This record gives sequence, C-alpha cells and structure tokens, in this order.
Amino acid sequence: METKELRRKLIKDFGKFIDDDSKLEILESVFDAIKQDEKGSIVPDSHYNKVAEEREKYLSGEIEVSTWEEAEQRLNAKYGF
Repeated sequence: METKELRRKLIKDFGKFIDDDSKLEILESVFDAIKQDEKGSIVPDSHYNKVAEEREKYLSGEIEVSTWEEAEQRLNAKYGF
C-alpha cells in the first residue's frame, strides 16, 4: 500500500475510533508507546556504530563471511552437534 493510500485509510479509520471512547484510550496508549520509542534506544550508540563499521567492512569485501552451512559444519566438527 502506498503512503498516500495508507494515510487516507488511517484518517478514515481514526474517524471511527474517535466515536468510541474506549478505542480512544487504546489509541492514546499506542501514541504514548510510539513517543517512548522515539526517546531513544537503551542500546548505546557505540553498538550501532560498531554494527555500521562491520557492515561497511562486509560490503567492501574487507572481511570474510561464512554461509550458515559452513558455520554449522565447523560447529559440528568442533563440538559434535
């Protein structure tokens, strides 16, 4: 669904919610939860930075990666799973 279509649908659906007080309270809780998420992550920025660095290394071919099958074979050989 395109953004414009989604906005129209949400506006129409909000009209239905406004007529029902119990749904308004639920909607308010949803908005409060969204606001909480926007305040920030409990994950430190240093972790996001490290992930971004490693991703760049991966994309540039600087680091070697394994398929799941290769990793599984190494684990099986080492630990006998």
